Amino acid sequence: MVSHDFVPPVDPGSFDPGFADPSIPSAFSGIFVLFVVLVLAVIGFSLYVGVRKYAVLKRAGHDPLTVDAELAARVLGSDALRPGAADAATPAKSLEERLAEIESLHERGVISADERAAARAAILGG
Repeated sequence: MVSHDFVPPVDPGSFDPGFADPSIPSAFSGIFVLFVVLVLAVIGFSLYVGVRKYAVLKRAGHDPLTVDAELAARVLGSDALRPGAADAATPAKSLEERLAEIESLHERGVISADERAAARAAILGG
């Protein structure tokens, strides 16, 4: 009778990559399975987050595919980036506040009566 279980002879001086130990292939398989599961979990979570963001933006009335361009256009077109925006951010003084300031300057002797009259005329004249 002929045996079909042929095992080639092993040369004792040949390179052994370490697969003779039966625990190495099973450990590698376990690590590989863990890696695949981890990659699939990250992909699944990314898809979940993407779908949630899409739904939130759609409900808010925005196009989810162009929301970044919309935001960039709004920021670039806002007054915050224009030169002198810090000055424009402070509200203009009312007429009464400007006149009171002129009176205060005159009372402290910073400006003369003629300068006070000229400043009042400029404020009241527009």
